[in-house]
Amino acid sequence: MLKAESAVLLLAGTILLVLHVDGVNSASGIVHPCNSTASSATGVVVACPQSDGNALGAAGLTISVTVRDNTNAPIVGMPRADVWLAGCNFLLVLCGGSGAINAAAPTNVLGQTTITGDIAAGGCDVGVKVIVQGIVIGGGACAPICLGIAVRSPDLVGAAGGLPDYKVNSLDLAKFATDYRSPPKAYNPCIDYIAPFGIVDLGDFAVFGRHFNHKC
Repeated sequence: MLKAESAVLLLAGTILLVLHVDGVNSASGIVHPCNSTASSATGVVVACPQSDGNALGAAGLTISVTVRDNTNAPIVGMPRADVWLAGCNFLLVLCGGSGAINAAAPTNVLGQTTITGDIAAGGCDVGVKVIVQGIVIGGGACAPICLGIAVRSPDLVGAAGGLPDYKVNSLDLAKFATDYRSPPKAYNPCIDYIAPFGIVDLGDFAVFGRHFNHKC
């Protein structure tokens, strides 16, 4: 058994050595956070655990993503499910984890795809990061890319005022009521769902009401 294992390890080592000598990078095809890019316009979207919030594309906030490896070559055919979003401060509670929002299609021959859908989530964050196969685009040695798309969900809190709990219920209504209206109350951007931004009024309450009792 030990001889067999030793033979496998020796073969693997020989293959890696040959690749190195021949100038082939054995890590090619692996997502590189600094060579990959993501961009979008800035704005605000409503998310909901039931996945019936604002679609990014419809809101004019389509996210363009280019996925490249460590040789700066485009990665073609990256599955759409391998591309998703998280809050810049990781304050969004994603329904179904990475399945809360995915790319619209696999990457094309240029390594490009877009993210256009709505986000099935609770919580509130100032922006979003693009994640590809668990790697934050712009992460690592280069500056993280936080896209200026503020995400605000009516799922505000969970039990005892804790993290959002994947549903919009009376706990969230109580939290909304605590900060409604503004002015005169202190401004809470997490319940400011629609323009004009900077105030919380009846229009924001109407948005909250449309999502009441929604859940993952």
